[in-house]
Amino acid sequence: MADAASAVSSGQLASRGQRFAGHLFEIVLFALTLGVGWIFWFVNTAPNGQSPAKRLLGMQVVDAQGQPASLVRMVARDVWVKVLLFVLLDLLLLSMEVEGGINLAFAGVVAWLVAAGWCAWDGQRQCLWDKVAGTRVVVTSHGRRSA
Repeated sequence: MADAASAVSSGQLASRGQRFAGHLFEIVLFALTLGVGWIFWFVNTAPNGQSPAKRLLGMQVVDAQGQPASLVRMVARDVWVKVLLFVLLDLLLLSMEVEGGINLAFAGVVAWLVAAGWCAWDGQRQCLWDKVAGTRVVVTSHGRRSA
């Protein structure tokens, strides 16, 4: 909890590079644990406003007041919006075809990439799911490099 308190008081936003690394690392961890290990790990890290990758990379998700995101907010952000919404979009698009038989499933992947990349040009470095959940990502004290 000491790390959580210091992250909240500093409010230093995670850099665009850290956010990108977090996205990639999350995908790798999910794949390596076949999803199951990631879910159990997420249940343990989410109450502190972290996903497995954010825990390892020294980042934390905070709410508008700068407090660690609650378990409910983390589930809404990381499971409902970040994953299920885009899976449903992909399934919907998978059932559609445009003239010439081109499948639209790739559009769901493109939409997820745009949502994930949103933090690259957003002033608060928020991805679209951060905007929906009212969160931002900060660096914890052990994730900060000393000058």
